[in-house]
Amino acid sequence: MLRPPRPSRSVPLLLVGLLALGACAPDDAEEPPPETAPDEPAEEPDEPDDGDEPADTDGDDAPGLGVDLELTEVASMQSPTAGAVGPDGVLYLAERAGTVHPLGGDGLGEPVVDLAGATTTDGERGLLGLAFAADGTEFYLSYTDTRGGTVVEAFAVDSDGIDPEQRRIVFTLEQPFANHNGGDLQVGPDGMLYLGLGDGGGGGDPLEAGQDTSTLLGALLRIDPLGDEPYAVPEDNPFVDDPEARDEIYAYGLRNPWRFSFDPETDELWIADVGQDEREEVNVQSVEEAAGANYGWNLMEGTRQFAGDEPGDHVPPVYEYETGGPIGCAITGGYVYRGAAIPELVGAYLFSDFCGGGVHALVVEDGEVVDEAELGVAGESVVSFARDADGELYLLDFGGAVHRIDPA
Repeated sequence: MLRPPRPSRSVPLLLVGLLALGACAPDDAEEPPPETAPDEPAEEPDEPDDGDEPADTDGDDAPGLGVDLELTEVASMQSPTAGAVGPDGVLYLAERAGTVHPLGGDGLGEPVVDLAGATTTDGERGLLGLAFAADGTEFYLSYTDTRGGTVVEAFAVDSDGIDPEQRRIVFTLEQPFANHNGGDLQVGPDGMLYLGLGDGGGGGDPLEAGQDTSTLLGALLRIDPLGDEPYAVPEDNPFVDDPEARDEIYAYGLRNPWRFSFDPETDELWIADVGQDEREEVNVQSVEEAAGANYGWNLMEGTRQFAGDEPGDHVPPVYEYETGGPIGCAITGGYVYRGAAIPELVGAYLFSDFCGGGVHALVVEDGEVVDEAELGVAGESVVSFARDADGELYLLDFGGAVHRIDPA
């Protein structure tokens, strides 16, 4: 099995700041992580024995995760961060320094947008997310400006493609620290724009933003950029009638939801939340169930108490693993595979880890993990996944490589 050596917990910062993951970097806590062994991990879903059928799959449609894969390098960038498919069916890839490039059969094209003068790559900053409006008329970029604040900017899209001259600011938010910016953008099955924001940074959520719905930090936001200027708040957002909460919040209790995604078949929302010192977690709910969900941070880190008692409305993760353990130190969320090239993986959620680099798969049914596997391929410092128009998945390495996940 290909797996690069797992760096020590401080290495990601030395590698240009662990780009928005911030799970265990020295500036993420007042003191470095202890050298003593962590407490016994919380109970995790059982893994099926090698060769056994996964439990409770109801048989017919569950993916079989035993498949031989390989990684095919399709492009090289300075530091890719995210991808999105445009109305032309082209996969566009973002570079952290501010450029966006189409990916074609011959590799990367010339940049269609260049924000190099508007953003900074200090700390965990840069161009962090991109998405196209459901009707294809706007292209959204999420980045940190030169002062470190979060910005979502819209560019017009017409029959000629993205117009970098027709642009407008949709959303801004000051960030108190240089880490935990979140920054992922996704258009949901409802056509709304979702933005993931970290707790503002520092170690252990010093602002206590995770449980505070009066701030947009530590939350998943849902807005309608086409409904008004600069955006409208959907009337069915869960906190619109709460005078003490921000209307834009859809779910909260998140530490750093660096990558989240929607399953195009089931409409389920998958959030990979980067942990502090002990647990990396995956949360999954239907879009409707996620409305108003409290994922627990900073009272909880995964299924463990962190800064207080477990809240009564806590939605625990469907899957978690030990920070700094065999898988790695900072989870990188991916997508539910819905492509055609690897039928064994259809319906499985693929994710990786910035430190470990291995590609892992989960099969979840009725809120329970019924199968999981490491798939035998690994990137290096995997910072993101991308999904093309055919549903095939790509690994984006912090060092620049873009790999497609292919059957061997």
